[in-house]
Amino acid sequence: WKVGTLMENSNKIEETWTRLVVQDGEFICIWGDGASGKWNFDSASQFMSMSKDSFGGWLGKKIWAGSVEDFYYVEGTIRGWSPISPASVVGQWQAKRLGVDRDEAGIAPWFEEEDDDEEEGGDNNVDSALSQAKEEK
Repeated sequence: WKVGTLMENSNKIEETWTRLVVQDGEFICIWGDGASGKWNFDSASQFMSMSKDSFGGWLGKKIWAGSVEDFYYVEGTIRGWSPISPASVVGQWQAKRLGVDRDEAGIAPWFEEEDDDEEEGGDNNVDSALSQAKEEK
């Protein structure tokens, strides 16, 4: 997976990759920066999570988690904590599956255009408000 991460108080999207493997019955997440962690996918709720452990755990842990609504694209929030700070949302992320034909994957959901009828209510207004608030920062 190619992962783009936007951390709080940052205007730059950091890109890396992660490989999700099953090794000896363990679900291991190998990150492009050499870090590792664990991953999980709950098929009943369509929820995926990937973790990244810091050196020896002294700097805490971060978890990339979100609902899987598309086989090729995933997005969600990042929660993090350390020995001296409580868990909190520290960023947002989006990922796309690598090694897949572009025509097969199609357009990422976050780039699809909505119908005018759908934009008038529901979660779309929340998404628009969040985007607008980010731009104002």
